[in-house]
Amino acid sequence: MGSARFIALSLRLGLFQACLGALSVLTLGIFNRLLIDEFEVPAALTALALGSQQLVAFTRVWFGQRSDRCRWRGLRRTPFILGGAAAFCTLTWVAGRTVLWIAEASQQGDSSSVVIRGLVLAVVFLLYGLAISASSTPFAALLVDVSTEKQRPALVSVVWSMLMVGIVAGAILLSAFLGSSCASAGIDAVISGVDRLVSVAPWVIFTLVVVSIAGVEPRQSSQLTNAETGKSTEQEISLGAAWQVLRSSPQVGYFFAVLSLFTFSLFLQEAVLEPYGGAVFGMDVCTTTRLNAIWGVGTLVGIASTGFLLTPRLGAQRTALLGGLLSACFVLGIVVAGALDSEALFRTALFLFGAAAGISTNASLTLMLGLTSPLMAGTFIGVWGLAQAYARGLATISGGALLSGFGTLMGSQNSFAAYAGVFIIQAIGLLVAGLLLLRVDTKMFQRKVETALSSILANELD
Repeated sequence: MGSARFIALSLRLGLFQACLGALSVLTLGIFNRLLIDEFEVPAALTALALGSQQLVAFTRVWFGQRSDRCRWRGLRRTPFILGGAAAFCTLTWVAGRTVLWIAEASQQGDSSSVVIRGLVLAVVFLLYGLAISASSTPFAALLVDVSTEKQRPALVSVVWSMLMVGIVAGAILLSAFLGSSCASAGIDAVISGVDRLVSVAPWVIFTLVVVSIAGVEPRQSSQLTNAETGKSTEQEISLGAAWQVLRSSPQVGYFFAVLSLFTFSLFLQEAVLEPYGGAVFGMDVCTTTRLNAIWGVGTLVGIASTGFLLTPRLGAQRTALLGGLLSACFVLGIVVAGALDSEALFRTALFLFGAAAGISTNASLTLMLGLTSPLMAGTFIGVWGLAQAYARGLATISGGALLSGFGTLMGSQNSFAAYAGVFIIQAIGLLVAGLLLLRVDTKMFQRKVETALSSILANELD
């Protein structure tokens, strides 16, 4: 495949990830801000509702296996990707309508109905999480199917960057689509803007997903073989044996625990960042939505540059430590900006936090690629994905819960002190995770895994 054609394919596939990035702005950004600030829904309930989508991340393994077995018209991944996309786009509309339904109860001062409808929203996002798993897991497998081992790192880099592009573009476009409702002080104008948004955005996103995926996957015969080796792609190791391998190296459990801590700390602000902008700096909905663009651009810069400038010189472990240190410092900078009531400092600290987060993310991904085995790459990366998803979901829920807890202590969940408490805990977590990543030993991991694999394969031959 020529380089120009490969880049075009990479960008096209990256469009799918860009759509997921834009959806995250809508669900975890706009919906979150409206529920907490505009509709005065308790932050803990909001975080539970929006974070519940991560609770079904365990289904990713099942959907991946089902897509391996699928033979619908010679396609394995495409039916799951498009079917899942149709489902999560539909559920995005349902979630938007449910948010507005909650707004009605909030305007009427019916707190019990707010709670009940908030729980309904949690169920909607559970289903949304299933749809994301059904679509995104086969999509990751498709990346492997359409690329060679040599092409794969470049493909993954482009697709990952497109995720951040989607977050940035989504923040800008979605806030622009809300239009004049952002500047309006009337809640009715805001509700009207959200109504328009959820009526149009799912259709646009699904159309882009179809453009990204349709026709990319080569049709297969009933006898599937690996394009590079010509050998059968039949699974060589059972799930039970894979579990034995996972348990063979202490580095596996250690790294996944530290990675979970890093992911948890990195996204702890996700449920409180936009409400913080509204409560402390008096930003309107559109302005706080664009905060995602600032953070996303910083993260994109960090991810794109670290692999060329830092990791080759410092190594992945030290780069991760540097990213953790910088992330902690810039999160504290966000707190200082609030104390000084400086919106300019807030935006600067947020951008720098994004860049530092990109450094940490790049280093963590580099470590993860080192902590794998060619025979079980999918298993190791799949478990990493589960750990990341659950840690992120827990972070979303915990961010809102911590805000509510600090709000109880400080008198209001919209007080500066309540938000500062969440950010300080986040900074501590990032610092600790960076320090712990120094102890990851990829060579020990490889020795343990290879020994375990050799033993298991020898037993299967007996």
